[in-house]
Amino acid sequence: MTVTIRDVLQLPSMRGSTLLTDLTGLKKPITAISVLEYSQPTSIQRDLSESVKYIGNELVLTSFASIPSDTEAQCRNIVRSSQRGEAGMVLFYVGILMPQVDPALIETANENNFALIMMPPLDMTIAYSGVISDVMQAIFLDQMINPIFAIDMIEKVAQLPDAVHSVDTVMRMLSDRLQTSIALFDLDYQILKSESWPRGRHEDWNKYVDITQKRTQISDQRLVYWEGAEDGKRLGKLHLLLIAKNELNVYTRSQVAEALQIALNLWGRDFVNNNHVALLSAMMEDEPIRMRRLGEYYHLNLSDIHHMWLIPDFQGEGNDVQQAEFAKLSHEFAKIGLCERYHKILFIVPIGDPDPAVWRKWGDALFSKCTKFHLNVPIWCHNVPTADSARRAVHLAQKTADDAVVIFPKKKYLTLGDLNLAKICREHIQAGEQAVNDYLTNQLGLFNTKEQHEWMQTLATFLLDTDQQLSAASKNLFVHPNTVKYRLSKISERFGFPIGKMPETWDLFVLCGMLRLVKKANY
Repeated sequence: MTVTIRDVLQLPSMRGSTLLTDLTGLKKPITAISVLEYSQPTSIQRDLSESVKYIGNELVLTSFASIPSDTEAQCRNIVRSSQRGEAGMVLFYVGILMPQVDPALIETANENNFALIMMPPLDMTIAYSGVISDVMQAIFLDQMINPIFAIDMIEKVAQLPDAVHSVDTVMRMLSDRLQTSIALFDLDYQILKSESWPRGRHEDWNKYVDITQKRTQISDQRLVYWEGAEDGKRLGKLHLLLIAKNELNVYTRSQVAEALQIALNLWGRDFVNNNHVALLSAMMEDEPIRMRRLGEYYHLNLSDIHHMWLIPDFQGEGNDVQQAEFAKLSHEFAKIGLCERYHKILFIVPIGDPDPAVWRKWGDALFSKCTKFHLNVPIWCHNVPTADSARRAVHLAQKTADDAVVIFPKKKYLTLGDLNLAKICREHIQAGEQAVNDYLTNQLGLFNTKEQHEWMQTLATFLLDTDQQLSAASKNLFVHPNTVKYRLSKISERFGFPIGKMPETWDLFVLCGMLRLVKKANY
């Protein structure tokens, strides 16, 4: 048994509500309920959404208060919710905040197999709290009445989008259902996957490794259980750790083990590869003890890791094949310690310090491979010898890579210097429209209208596209080298210093980068 959309519609707080989409939505299971508060489909919303771990089959409550008349944005929210594995959406205050439910919303929901429910329109007495209370009570009672849940849970996950068919999703659902922290370890007690309860809680998993009894109480009054699981095709015997506030009987624990056993058989094909991701996770999450233990486990001397390549937005179909090709390619240039994806980024981490000429050839080869797979250009993170410097480099890449591609469209690979320039340009732009206009007016006021377009195009090409090479700039601009030389001399006269002289020219790098970002935003 499980709570479905049909059951939800019969709850007291849902009296008068209407299912707007196909009747097939009535069978969709509900495992949790959430509220969509920030509905503007912006990069901030995307970042927030990607930071949250969803358990799947959630029912979303919203009134689209910030976008009441923006049908396109509302449809984008429906698509994103469906892609995250959410089951449906309940619309509040139609006719009060939302003028109406546009037919496009219903069409979009049906196309994405997503249930859309409208609460009674023009009713100001309804509240989120009533629906949340009723739905969660129904879910809780269903769990109490039906303690045999392993098969049912796997069936729920199977109904979610393919992108969330994973051991992680099953662990998240188990943790949420039982209000229990769960971790899987290999035979040597190296952690493979974990899920904490409450979500966001930091568990020191290593301190439980030495606990060998089946049932042992710890200092915070929670109960610790060790169970067995099996991944015969890959890792063999696994250790399952459960940490619960309340006692878990033997039947419940066996259901957890069974659910994970099935999940491993169905969706555990990348489990061994993901095992290596634990090291990246420890580096990115600042867990030095775990990082050292995993380094020893993988026979990696972390002090030999000084540099890395990042390929952002590494997701979608064909990841495994692409990752294997990148690994094979990279082995031609250096000894590779890691080639793994983590948080939608492919990390290629060499051992030692390849020669500068090797880096250039390697970067060109990676660019060709990225072009083949329609991926973003690679990012060369040079001289990041510590976990802290690596974390800062990754964070910088996540925030600025898209802008850096706009600023440096001709580059085959980006550097941390390129990303830092993009960061500074974006900070100038985020100061506000008036501040940007004042800055550009002050910088460009030295030129007349004709000079602004022609000379700034020359300057940007020279600085950003051709590494200050006169002949290359002339080819890109389709003019004679003497023409480029003449324009640069005139620009030098206006600004009062030779183009290329540092640190004075740095301000011109920023100016050219900002102009490209502003131009891109205005299209």
